[in-house]
Order: sequence, then C-alpha cells, then structure tokens
Amino acid sequence: MKNTQALETLSSSRSRRLLRLLVAAMCFLTITWLAFNTSFRSHQLLHTNADHTGRSLTKQLALNAALPLSRIDTPQLRALSNHLASDEFVLSVRLYNHQGQFIIGNDGQDTPPEITDLPRHLAGLTQSKQPIVEPIYDSEQQPIGFVSVEYLTEAAMAQSHRHFHELGRVVLLMLGIACIFTWQIGRALKRWEVKRQIRNSVTDEE
Repeated sequence: MKNTQALETLSSSRSRRLLRLLVAAMCFLTITWLAFNTSFRSHQLLHTNADHTGRSLTKQLALNAALPLSRIDTPQLRALSNHLASDEFVLSVRLYNHQGQFIIGNDGQDTPPEITDLPRHLAGLTQSKQPIVEPIYDSEQQPIGFVSVEYLTEAAMAQSHRHFHELGRVVLLMLGIACIFTWQIGRALKRWEVKRQIRNSVTDEE
C-alpha cells in the first residue's frame, strides 16, 4: 500500500514537473517573440518619426521660401537656409529654381554639390544620405523651385534609440528578478508540500 502510494506521488510529481516545464517553455517562446517583434516595431517607429521630422522641417522651409524665391530675395533665402541649418541634424540646405538651377544655400553651400567617385559596387548610389526634396509653389500654386535638405535621420533618432535600449535593459532586469522570485516561491511551496506529505504519512502510520 505504501509502495503504491509512493509510486502515485512520484508519478504525480513528474507530471506536474513536466507541465511546469511546458508552461515555462511556452512563456519563454512567447516573451522572446514579443521582445523581437516589439524591438523591430519600436526601431521602425523611431526611424519613421525622425524622418517625418526632417520632412516637416523641409516642407516648412518650402512654404516660407515661396515669397522670397519669387522675388529672388537672396538675403532672405540665405537667412531662412541658415535658420534651418542651425538644427544639429541638418547637414545642408540648398534652394533651386524651377529649372533645377542652384540659387543659394546655407553658409558654406555656395555651389551645387558635385557627385564624383561613386562606389562601383553600388552603381548609381552615393555613400551620403539621400536629401529630402520639397517643391516650392507661388501664391497661384505654380511650381517656382524646390528645396533640398540633407537631414541626418539616424543621428536624430540616436537619443531616443539609447533611451529605448535603456528601457529594454530595465525590463529584462525586472523580468529576471520576477523569474527568480517565482522560482523561490515554487521551491518553498514544494518543500511545504513534501513536509505536509511526510506529516500525513506519519499520521497514517500512527
């Protein structure tokens, strides 16, 4: 009778242990999938927001430069270009007329860019970031030119990217602490269950 009871207890313990392992494996796979999926979507969101900021700045410059460009007011155009170029993530600002001729840019951008020494293994692509281009319209919505802005999207998202990784490390630390705490509780409950079975066995023998 005692052997049968011991075998039943051992079998039940193994079944519960296997069930716990399966639940732990499922939880681990789910958390891993959520971590990778969340990381990818968060990086994509950060890049999208930074790119949207660059395009918004370029569009705002195109709206403000419409009247000075129609009057060929180069001092005002230079002032607008320098104002946008004061942003730490704006590399250069250039303004062109509707024929694609270079008009003016921010300080240090007095000539159109010269594209030379293209890498042969990336035919047609330059190593620099592609500029953001926004058309400029006059009061009658006729195109009179366009603005070209080189915005450093990756640099703009760098600070948010660092904060995101710091938050991820904090979450992983909290998850590790929770796992250790749960494991200790499980061991304590197991010891309590073993002691209870021993007490019950002693009581039955008496």
